[in-house]
Amino acid sequence: MHRITNGIITTVKNSDWLTINEATRRSHKNLNDELSTGDIYRQALLGNIRLSIYFQSTAIFKKVIIKNNKIMVRVLNGDLVERLCLLSRSSFLSKSNLITSTEGRFLSMPGSIIDTNLIGIEYVIVQRFLAEYLKMPAPITDTCFFHSGITVCFQNQNFILYEETPWEKRFKVQISNLHLSNSEDIQNNISSCNFESKPYIHQFPIYSLPNDACLVIRKSEFEKLLNIKSDKEYKTTSSTRISTPLSRLFWLACKNNETISPLINQPYKLLSIFEEWATAEGITDHLSGDTLKTALERGGIG
Repeated sequence: MHRITNGIITTVKNSDWLTINEATRRSHKNLNDELSTGDIYRQALLGNIRLSIYFQSTAIFKKVIIKNNKIMVRVLNGDLVERLCLLSRSSFLSKSNLITSTEGRFLSMPGSIIDTNLIGIEYVIVQRFLAEYLKMPAPITDTCFFHSGITVCFQNQNFILYEETPWEKRFKVQISNLHLSNSEDIQNNISSCNFESKPYIHQFPIYSLPNDACLVIRKSEFEKLLNIKSDKEYKTTSSTRISTPLSRLFWLACKNNETISPLINQPYKLLSIFEEWATAEGITDHLSGDTLKTALERGGIG
């Protein structure tokens, strides 16, 4: 829970979280099979759980404009300094000049945990973490993420992350990130850049996680993840497994019932009969056709 006072966000409760590694270790105490980091990233990308970002330093945000569930963008018509400092590397190199549209005042939050809906470049970051865990090729950043910075959410609103730094320092960092030391077009224009017309300090959107920030998971989301895994394992086990003694008794019951014994070798036709009987008795448990088939095959052996 967060409160905003004079542009400063304060956290009411901030200790209910785990690192991804802590979550995987703790899961071993709750499940027979340990939860993997891949499970966490995969469920987050599917939207079944929500991850958070732990910012150790003060973070600066501004509200994102969203319409029809899409992040709004605008074209940045500025000089070389503005375009290089404000655009993502991909947007600058592709000359798309698109930047996320924001509104309202800048908000700041001292080191804290903030949730993310994975609607910005952090989605690709999680994809990369998953690919690294699975030893797969890293994903190619889709063009729809070129303009998107790191997004977070609180009070049912989405915000984008900024850093506050001098124009000239930001410019030099962005130049180094381009990895284009031999680019004549850039080099010829650097000498003509005028920083005197810019305010000394400015807020710039960030397109990667800060060095002192990391993805974490709240304990409530961790519990949700355990329930997802437990439910999945229960359904898998209950839908396909039945002990041999029970299978034998089940087969005998079917064989000695005049109504269903002719269909004992056609278990999928028996399924509708059992479901009808169950409904009549008020039983709503789901019976899998595969379970029925496996039980009759195992029970009829010998």
